[in-house]
Amino acid sequence: MTARLQTRWIAGLTGWALMLATAQACGAEHAALPAEKTSHGISYLSGGVGLDESTALKAARKDYSLDIETFQSANGKNEYTAAVPLTVTRSNGEVVFEAPTDGPFTLLRLPPGTYVVKASHQGQTQQRQVQVGTGLGAKASFVFKPGS
Repeated sequence: MTARLQTRWIAGLTGWALMLATAQACGAEHAALPAEKTSHGISYLSGGVGLDESTALKAARKDYSLDIETFQSANGKNEYTAAVPLTVTRSNGEVVFEAPTDGPFTLLRLPPGTYVVKASHQGQTQQRQVQVGTGLGAKASFVFKPGS
């Protein structure tokens, strides 16, 4: 094999290896997503325990209209929480979503509108009003402080 042909063969092999690695990385990210669930007819993902799952959920944010994060403040740092009951209502009080979180990230597919998101953790309840539109997703973050 000539040096020129050998160089082309190695370049082609390197290109195929790079495409395969990229495809595997995308597939691994998708595989790391938790199963989609439904509450009151609203599809959602919840989780983020572990690096692979949290990375996959962060990447999936673009496909959901509401991104909810829950934290607990401890020693001056925000730590992720799970098992936080969430309730989402319309402005008229109608409950459209209700479920506990399976991790720090919860992504919902809500139709456009104004909603109130409530989260409870260790005897504390907080709420945020969010405007879900047709463009970028809305976000609600909750930080619970111990003993508050």
